[in-house]
Amino acid sequence: MLLHSELLDEINLRILDILGRDASRPFVDIAKELEISDATVHIRVKRLQAAGILRKFTITTDNVLLGYDHLAFVGINLSKGSGDEVLVALSQIEEILELHEMYGQYDLLVKIRSRNLEEMRDIVANKISKIPQITEAQSMMVLKTIKEEHTIPLKRDIADAAGPVAR
Repeated sequence: MLLHSELLDEINLRILDILGRDASRPFVDIAKELEISDATVHIRVKRLQAAGILRKFTITTDNVLLGYDHLAFVGINLSKGSGDEVLVALSQIEEILELHEMYGQYDLLVKIRSRNLEEMRDIVANKISKIPQITEAQSMMVLKTIKEEHTIPLKRDIADAAGPVAR
């Protein structure tokens, strides 16, 4: 089995970069851009999937245009020893887009979206705060999003994998 570091050569990083910007891009187009065969792209993508590096092909939607223009983060503190139980319960709430275990002021940080403030209140008050092991839930409403990315830029990794430029 290949190690992850062996899978992250320049070609695979470039494939990931292209797919990260547009997951619907045909393998034939990627192959032309990288000057390799489409079969090579296909094989490399399958290996990246098998290794768990490439987890899924997805879309990015404009949540505001879909009507989900209320965004909040909720900092959550838990009673001692209840982390795993609460993580399972929170994972079942479909409005929670992200769930992070934290080191700092809060034990957990969740990201939620809703259509309006009433719906946001319902999520926090009647879904999140009803979990008995939650001792505190502090909502932080987002006023404006300046930048929100979903993939890590790989340009520096690609340059590193390509090695030093000949002079």
